Amino acid sequence: MIFSRKYVFESKKTRALRLALNAAVLLVGVLVLYATFLVTTVMTARSEGTRLLEGLYQKAPDAIVVFTGDKGRIRRALEHVAKWPEAKLFISGVHGANTFKMIIAGHEDVESLLASPVQVDMDYEAMDTLGNVRETLEHLDVNGRKMARVLVVTSDYHVLRVRMIFRDQAPGHDFIFYDGVTSDWSQWSNIKKLIIESVKTLRAWFLITFN
Repeated sequence: MIFSRKYVFESKKTRALRLALNAAVLLVGVLVLYATFLVTTVMTARSEGTRLLEGLYQKAPDAIVVFTGDKGRIRRALEHVAKWPEAKLFISGVHGANTFKMIIAGHEDVESLLASPVQVDMDYEAMDTLGNVRETLEHLDVNGRKMARVLVVTSDYHVLRVRMIFRDQAPGHDFIFYDGVTSDWSQWSNIKKLIIESVKTLRAWFLITFN
């Protein structure tokens, strides 16, 4: 067996070889598990995109929620607002000095998406994903939309963790849909984000499972 001594007495060379083989097997196992997790993260975003198309095919969401933190999210949310102008927009995780006009000004050509004024509320309190989820649920509760149809916009690598936290914080709420802005996986910067996000997702899963 690889993980145990083959002989009662072994030399330094054979012991070093055995330990090296053990380390290699463990490393391969960890890499396989990690790669599986990364693929699951991306595939979750795609499956939720399909569910979004089916769930909101004939009925608009009551609220469109966007979590700040990466490029493309605000524009995607405004594209949905242009499609469903009756839905109220909620932006979570806004920097304290920013206004909606300042956010719009920082995104090229987004004003052309909006044919009418946007119904928008902004959250300045959330500092992380858990905060985003809690502020969103509080906002929905205050506005009488606790069980509303909600469309959450974030990045594709972020969908799995966001969904996990929503299910923990709002069990039984079956009308939350997720739209993940697609990342270009040919860029190292996005691969790095995915790796970092997987660590955060595993940590969130551990805290939710064992808390």
